[in-house]
Amino acid sequence: MNLPQTTMTHLRTRALLLAAAFIPLTTLAQQPTPQPLTFGVVSIKPHSQGAGWRLWPTPDGYTGSNISLYKLVQEAYGDDHRSRDPKLVTGGPSWIDTDKFDLEAKFDPADIPKVKDLTYRQEADMLRAVLADRFHLKVHFETRDFPVFNLVVARNGLKMQQSKPVASAGPLANACSVRSKSGSPYSLAASNCPIDGLSARLRYVIDHIVIDKTGLTARYDFELEWSPDNTPADSPAAVHPSIFTAVQEQLGLKLEPATAPLQVLVIDSAEKPTPN
Repeated sequence: MNLPQTTMTHLRTRALLLAAAFIPLTTLAQQPTPQPLTFGVVSIKPHSQGAGWRLWPTPDGYTGSNISLYKLVQEAYGDDHRSRDPKLVTGGPSWIDTDKFDLEAKFDPADIPKVKDLTYRQEADMLRAVLADRFHLKVHFETRDFPVFNLVVARNGLKMQQSKPVASAGPLANACSVRSKSGSPYSLAASNCPIDGLSARLRYVIDHIVIDKTGLTARYDFELEWSPDNTPADSPAAVHPSIFTAVQEQLGLKLEPATAPLQVLVIDSAEKPTPN
């Protein structure tokens, strides 16, 4: 019996749908989720000698010397400006900032080619698993109100010069550069820097969190000089204004006091690691 063409097409479609319904789910497998990078070998030992401390990523892992658990937590749970602000970390055992350790964390050799694609923050985040495994670290986050300063554009307008793109090639050609002007610790000379780089610097100068509220997205060149608080009026160091006045007069920005809800890292518990 010859069936009309439309009927044949309809039957084929139904047959295909029925066949698909009985295909095992395993044959419809999706792409496997990539496993996150982890350190293959981790060594943590009590620090034995030497005064200075260091902690930084290396081409094949992470290294630290004379480092406390407190600094490791700051590094592992840092914000966009590397280490989390000390005001935003609380709790922990009595030895959290006194006992010092040496750390070596190495990637498996097969994973090393993947490391070049990691940012500083991504590699630092990997320390969280190390702290949970070796220090049995347990933490949680809370939101608390803190006094802060909002960085805004002053009423008289911006006084910083917008940076010009650098024509030379290379990965660091357009990098932000910040240094002290004439070697003074109370000065900044910056080139090709975003505003959040300035707010990060200011937070250490005024010892408060500085939140960028300028809305500025370009990069800028600027110089900033100030005198520290409580500088005697007859002191040679009093030649410059306070940091608050300097920011307004020299940059055309303003630091306004405010209150903001900030995320606080609370350390619930931790144990000293077994040396290896």
